[in-house]
Amino acid sequence: MATTTTDEVLAARAKAADAAMFARAAERIVALDGASALVHPALPRVIYLNAVRLEAAIDPDAVEALVERVQAGGPHRRFEVADEAVAGRLASVLAARGWEVGRLLLMGRDGDAPPPEAPEPAEEVPYGHVRGLREEWIRSEPWAAGDEELIGQVLAADGRLLTATPTRAFAVFEAGLPVAYCLLLDTGEGAGMVEDVYTTPSARGRGLATSVVALALSASRAEGHDVAFLPTDADRPARALYERLGFRPLGLVHQFLRWP
Repeated sequence: MATTTTDEVLAARAKAADAAMFARAAERIVALDGASALVHPALPRVIYLNAVRLEAAIDPDAVEALVERVQAGGPHRRFEVADEAVAGRLASVLAARGWEVGRLLLMGRDGDAPPPEAPEPAEEVPYGHVRGLREEWIRSEPWAAGDEELIGQVLAADGRLLTATPTRAFAVFEAGLPVAYCLLLDTGEGAGMVEDVYTTPSARGRGLATSVVALALSASRAEGHDVAFLPTDADRPARALYERLGFRPLGLVHQFLRWP
């Protein structure tokens, strides 16, 4: 990842790998003019399995009309744009119309680089051992707010994602219980994707996230991946942690959401 050209290539790979994971988990993909739509009627409230992916430049009015046509009757309107220039032009207009605009930052780390030093020992475990931590994390999010139907759908969507893409889980345990975990997904393109880095609140500030990510990176390296990717919210502080662990920013995916 030493040159701009290499970074651009890696950014394209990271965006394609991230999109492919959700495409594999969706029930079907609908081809549109200059776009595609992920559709999963059984889990209608899961925004990342029911979303439009914009693949060409289009004006704001046309975007809104397209999304409304595809998602009419659904509980939300959502589309994603991987082209940062196109997204920037849309964001300035659509934010004023009531769309929430999020930015997913895709980061990368050289697969040959030694993993960071782990403050605490971590271990590989079946995903079922950390599913409770995942549910704890979901319940802590403001958008969940005790909504049992939504929480159930998100957990079911997790199951589809992890079944569709080979996934390994890594955790730190204390008193026989997991207190931190992360996942490593095999993108199938010679790269690993580090996902779901989470530490229970009572165990934070001790470097446990570093421990689980370090083990995931070791596993990714052992599998021969030439790069490890990691997605994170561009506007949350976790980005600084990942930069300390050797990840570098590659590119943004803009995510537009509106509630009808």
